[in-house]
Amino acid sequence: MKRKYVIALVAIMLVGCDQKKEVKETTPRPVKTTVVESRSVIKKNFTGIVEAVEYVRLAFRVSGQIIKLPVIEGEKIKKGQLIAAIDPRDIALQYAATKSAYETAAAQVERNKRLLSRQAISVQEYEISLSNYQKAKSEYELSVNNMQDTKLTAPFDGSIEKRLVENYQRVNSGEGIVQLVNTQNLRIKFTIPDVYLYLLRAKEPRFLVEFDTFKGHVFQAKLEEYLDISTEGTGIPVSITIDDPSFDRDLYAVKPGFTCSIRFTADVGPLVENNWCIVPLSAVFGESEGKKMYVWVVEDDKVYKREVTVNAPTGEAQALISQGLKPGEKIVIAGIYQLVEGEKVKILEN
Repeated sequence: MKRKYVIALVAIMLVGCDQKKEVKETTPRPVKTTVVESRSVIKKNFTGIVEAVEYVRLAFRVSGQIIKLPVIEGEKIKKGQLIAAIDPRDIALQYAATKSAYETAAAQVERNKRLLSRQAISVQEYEISLSNYQKAKSEYELSVNNMQDTKLTAPFDGSIEKRLVENYQRVNSGEGIVQLVNTQNLRIKFTIPDVYLYLLRAKEPRFLVEFDTFKGHVFQAKLEEYLDISTEGTGIPVSITIDDPSFDRDLYAVKPGFTCSIRFTADVGPLVENNWCIVPLSAVFGESEGKKMYVWVVEDDKVYKREVTVNAPTGEAQALISQGLKPGEKIVIAGIYQLVEGEKVKILEN
C-alpha cells in the first residue's frame, strides 16, 4: 500500500514539472525592439591637433659669424623684416675681386671685337676672351648673391617659434638660425580608421571644431585634403581648415599644438545602396567561434537569428548594415543574449 502511494506521488510531481515547463515555454520573453530605418547621414567624433600651414627653418646660404640677431622667441615678424646678419667683410673682399675681374673681362671682349672686325686678331683669340668673360661674369653674379645672403629676412608674416643660435656665433651654410611659423594660417590634422575612408568621399562632408582651450565655442571647417592610403595601418591622415567668419583670431588665440575635438558629418546616401541601413550597436552580436555578426529579427512575435554585414560603426552607438536587413523590419535591441531561435517574445514599450 505504501509503495503504491509513493509511485502515485512521483507521478503527480512529474506531471507538475511538465506543466511548469509548458508554462515557461509559452510565456513570452519581454524585449525592446526598434524598426530598421534607411538613413544615410553618419556622424563621427575625432580628436585633432593644430598645425601651421607655413612653417620653415631659416638658414644662411653662406658661412660666417653672426653680427646681428635682433629677434627673440615668440616675437611677431613681418615679411621682409631682418632676422639675422653675418659679418660680410670676407665676402665683400671676394665680391670686389670678382667685380673687378668681370669688368676687365667685359672690356677685353669689346676690344677684341673691334680688333676682330679689322682682322687684327684671330677668331680663336676672340673666343678665348669671350670664354673668360663668361667665367668672370658667373663668379661675379655668385659673389653678388653671397653679399645678399649675408642678411636673413622673413619670407612671410609669422612668429619666431624658436631661436636656434646665439649672436656672434659662427655658423655654417645651411645651419638653422630660427624656426618661423605663420600662426595666422593654420590647419587641423587628425587620423580616421581605414574603414571610414568612404565617409570622406561623401558629397560636401561637414566638420565642426571645438578647441579644448575655448570650450563651448564651435566653428565650421572644410576639408582641405586627405591621403587615400593608410601608412602602415595607422589610419587615413586628414587635414581641415576653419572657414567660419566668427573665428576671430584676436579673440581666439589658437596656436600650433593646440588640441581640439572634431564632429564629422557625412551624407553617404549617393555612395551606398538603397537597402543600407543604420541600427543600434546594441542589436548586433557575434559568436565566439567566428567573425560573423547577427541580429534578432522579430516576425509574428517570434525571434529569428539573421546574419548581417556590418560595414562600419557610424558613431552615436550605431552601426551601418550593408547586407542582411531591410528598412521596416523589426529587430531586438535589448536582451539579445538570452534569446533562442524561434522563441516567443513580448515587445516592451520604449
